[in-house]
Amino acid sequence: MTDLLKDVRPTWIAFGWFIAAAITSLVLLALIAFEFVPEQDAGEDIWTAFSFLVGFFAGGFIVGARVGSAPVLHGIAMGLFSLVVWFAVNLFLGEPTGQTAWRSLPLSTTTMLIVLQTASAAIGARTGARWAMTRS
Repeated sequence: MTDLLKDVRPTWIAFGWFIAAAITSLVLLALIAFEFVPEQDAGEDIWTAFSFLVGFFAGGFIVGARVGSAPVLHGIAMGLFSLVVWFAVNLFLGEPTGQTAWRSLPLSTTTMLIVLQTASAAIGARTGARWAMTRS
């Protein structure tokens, strides 16, 4: 299985990212409800990283299973789409209201979460593509 840039589907990247963000939010909400994570500390602990891992693996799996081609590129693009969304939300929604999140997390934590998202999505997409190939 080779990854070619012409096989990348931008709509599936955005769809997979939204699915991943929803699953990440659901897992984090469940962890807060079961008091594994205090509400004030959500964002800088191992449980937050776990929720990103689960959410982006699942989102990547769905994209890989549906598209079936270029799974690693789809996973990497999902991670890069996180940067685009973060920038757009801070620029268009945060700046006018004064509630920006540019510095809410340390740079090292933000970088590691983006790398975790990208790796989880790529591994999930690869797993999903392999699963789809064995099913047909």
